[in-house]
Amino acid sequence: MSFLNQSPTQLNASESASVPKRIAVIAGGGDFPKLIARAARGVGTEVYVLALRGFADNDLEQLATQLEWLELGQLNRAIELLHSLGIEYLILAGRVPHTTIFQYRHFDWRALKLLTRAVNKKADTLLGLLSDEFEREGIHVLDSSLFLKSLMPLPGLLTPRRPLTETEQSDLEFGFPIAKLIAGQDIGQTIVVKEKMVIAVEAAEGTDECILRAGALAGPGCIVVKVSKPNQDFRFDIPVIGKKTIETMEKAGARAIGVSAGECLIFDQEEVIALAEKKGIGIVAR
Repeated sequence: MSFLNQSPTQLNASESASVPKRIAVIAGGGDFPKLIARAARGVGTEVYVLALRGFADNDLEQLATQLEWLELGQLNRAIELLHSLGIEYLILAGRVPHTTIFQYRHFDWRALKLLTRAVNKKADTLLGLLSDEFEREGIHVLDSSLFLKSLMPLPGLLTPRRPLTETEQSDLEFGFPIAKLIAGQDIGQTIVVKEKMVIAVEAAEGTDECILRAGALAGPGCIVVKVSKPNQDFRFDIPVIGKKTIETMEKAGARAIGVSAGECLIFDQEEVIALAEKKGIGIVAR
C-alpha cells in the first residue's frame, strides 16, 4: 500500500504540466480547503482564498496569498473579486450544508437569478449552474482533487491489522451497488447496512448524522458504505472521510467502512488508518 507514504503535493508529469500558477479557492468548512491550499503552495501555485463566513476556518489566512471573506450567496461580489485578482482558475472546496440553500439573507441578485434557473435543488444541479456561471465569466472550475490525488486510496484492505470478517465483507458487497444507485440520484453518497438490510441513507443531514442514526436504529455492528457518484464530477462533491468519520463510527458502534477506490479522499491517511485499527474498525477501498 505505497499510497500511504505519498505526499499530497506529489504530482506526475502530466498533472504538473496542467497545474496553473495561480488559483482561487472558494472555501467552506473543514480541512479540505486547507489541504488544497497547502498542497498547491507546495508545487509553487499562488492561492487566493474567498472564505465563506460562518463556514471557513480563520487559519486559512496563514495559507493564502490573499484572503477575502464573503457571505454565502454573494455570487456577484465573488466574481468581481476574482476578476480584480486576475484569477482564471477556481476550486470549490469545503463543507456547506445543503440546507443552507434555504437561507437567502445574503443572496445577491446574481445568486437569486441563478436559483430561478434551477429545475430542482439537488446539489449537482446547483453546483453545476454555479460552475456554468463562472465559466461564462472566463473562470474555469477545476477538479477539486487536482492537488490531492495521492489521498485517494488504491483498491484493497487499508487496515491490515483489522481485516474484515466474512459477514462484514458480505454486507459491503450487498451495500455497494445500492449506494451507487442512491448516489446516482444525487440523494447522498453514504448508506449504512447491517445483515444485508439498509438501515440508513444519507440525505441533507450529512454522513456523520446518517451513521449515528443507523447506530440508534440497529445498534452495534453496522457497516458504512461511502461511494462516488456514477460519472462523478470531480469539480465538486467528492466523497471524503477523515478522523471524525472514524470517531463517529466508534460512537455508533459501526464496525467497518467501504469507500470507492481512486475516487474518495481520505484526509490524514496514516492517522485515520492507525485510529481505525486501534478502534477495531476495518477500512476497504473497492
